[in-house]
Amino acid sequence: MKFFKPLSALILIILVSNLSSKEGEDYLDRLEVQGFIEVMHKKHGFIKEDLLKLFATAKFQEKVIRIMNRQPEGIMTWTKYKEMMVSEDRIFSGKTFIESYKKELLRAEDIYGVPAEIIASIIGIETRYGRTQGNIRVLDSLMTLSFDYPRRAKFFKIQLEEFLLLAREEGLNTYQVKGSIAGAMGYGQFMPDSYRNYAVDFDFDGKRDILHNPIDAIGSIANFLSKKGNWERNTAVAVKAELTGVRPDLKSSFKPYITVFELGALGIKPIVLMDSKKKVVPVELQLQLDEEQIKEKLLKEALKRNKFSLLLELGSLEMIFEPFEKIATLVAQKQYTEKPKESKYFEYWIGLQNYHALSTYNRSKLYVMAVLEFSNSLEKFLTSK
Repeated sequence: MKFFKPLSALILIILVSNLSSKEGEDYLDRLEVQGFIEVMHKKHGFIKEDLLKLFATAKFQEKVIRIMNRQPEGIMTWTKYKEMMVSEDRIFSGKTFIESYKKELLRAEDIYGVPAEIIASIIGIETRYGRTQGNIRVLDSLMTLSFDYPRRAKFFKIQLEEFLLLAREEGLNTYQVKGSIAGAMGYGQFMPDSYRNYAVDFDFDGKRDILHNPIDAIGSIANFLSKKGNWERNTAVAVKAELTGVRPDLKSSFKPYITVFELGALGIKPIVLMDSKKKVVPVELQLQLDEEQIKEKLLKEALKRNKFSLLLELGSLEMIFEPFEKIATLVAQKQYTEKPKESKYFEYWIGLQNYHALSTYNRSKLYVMAVLEFSNSLEKFLTSK
């Protein structure tokens, strides 16, 4: 049997005590909540009594904080994330969804320029085509994150404000609407501000309903990516990049490594500038590194700086890519060989403007690449009869 050290026991008691007090706490007793109500009254004309009645029902959600601190995009490998998000079951559900809403998906593609398979893949990844939209009251999530999650409290107070305005404009029941742990709602998991700014009435029934209406969700996602993401019509999201390395002639002390990306898919050749006179790598250092180590060092530096123009100490090699230098992003995905005992390796992609467009939906590179991978699996269902 193990015993807690006195300090550890004290910390545990404090944590349990704080948690218990929050769970039993009335939000209306807090000055910052009272201040928020006053702001909503003066700024937007909300009736104080209505907000007091509403906020009296708000409950602190411990699991919201816990899950927010352990988002899968931050702790998962690409292999695990892909298995979860691009499963056979999800692909089959995507096929069924496309069969039901192919006309609307293609209409959205025609109007907004966002490929139908991208729209379908987002809905599939976000909510499994509406089946998992979240089971926590949006009010509880946003109150918890606004007043008990200091790291992002400013952002979530804005979302709480937007949620109240949205409910008033769209006739939503603030006591009942449910969503994700972050307060995202509907088929496409829009945050309240995105709902207000980008949701559209895509079936022309007079309502912007992305909570229950998949057709409105289809148009709204396309509108979001077009307007907020500046989606570029008929342009790739990302292209695969292969890094090749040429070993130097070790007989010479002043030959830097020459390393370039193969960009054949774009028909673009990188311009490689080298200045071996100003900075050189001593031959002793060259001999210590094999080709794979050189590639890894180069790529880690590029990923760290998140751009292609870079000066490496190793070889002092500067790489400039035209015409995508300003918008391109280097993305690394961890892969594994077929044989488990073999060493793991990385797959590298160049993300273009539409990669950044998808990043406005979710900044995680795992998420963006999962959408791309899933959309490639769904594309065939849109071209079939």
